[in-house]
Amino acid sequence: MTLNIDMAEKTFVYGDSFSSVQFISTLCDITQQQMWYHGLVEGELVDRTKVGKSPATMFLQATHDIITATQPVRILVALGVCGRVPIYTDGWYEKEQLSYHDPNPPWSDKPRETTLTDCEQYFESASPDGIDPQQLHPSLMWSQIYKGITDLALRCGRKHQLLMLHMNTSPEHRIKKKHPLIAPLCHQAESLECYIDESHSCLTVCEAKGIRSMDHDKYGVQGHHGPEGQAEFARHVGSILEERRLWN
Repeated sequence: MTLNIDMAEKTFVYGDSFSSVQFISTLCDITQQQMWYHGLVEGELVDRTKVGKSPATMFLQATHDIITATQPVRILVALGVCGRVPIYTDGWYEKEQLSYHDPNPPWSDKPRETTLTDCEQYFESASPDGIDPQQLHPSLMWSQIYKGITDLALRCGRKHQLLMLHMNTSPEHRIKKKHPLIAPLCHQAESLECYIDESHSCLTVCEAKGIRSMDHDKYGVQGHHGPEGQAEFARHVGSILEERRLWN
């Protein structure tokens, strides 16, 4: 399905370390213009990537940005490590630091209303020793991810442009797509033209091309890709979008 939008006012990109130019630049020389998503940016770029960000946080932020957008926007969700449980680290109730306005605005006579960007500092993922392992049960985890994909597509409708894909998941993760908890959600998600499944992830594409990650010695094929891998993934994603004629 081709979605006709004259011009997206903003492009939001959500991801973890695999799409974070701030992180990858600690491994090699790279600029934002060399990241896989650069050629897809229209209008102002809002970078919501962050090391350790969970899929649930990405879906939450993307939903927030969609329902608050007053003009058409482009949403790029780059799912990284899927086995993460989100936490929010601000204090509770009267100990909560963030309020609806900034207590220290630049102009004392005009308090600044806070936004989703102000919340970013409090989004984290739980450490493995801080969660019940059953929260990461693969069938529960993937059913929630596919639910997030389908919910976001419904929320975008025909007003906004949406692309969701994977960075470091591959078919080797053995997702039980016929499991009763997963099956209908997976079927719905994989029928969406705005979703590119794990067989076309950055990991899968770069491994097939023999492109080594910048930290291959530490993480192997699960590592983070520099300019060469980012460019190859961008070409691969671009060819899929062209074939599907997702956007004009």
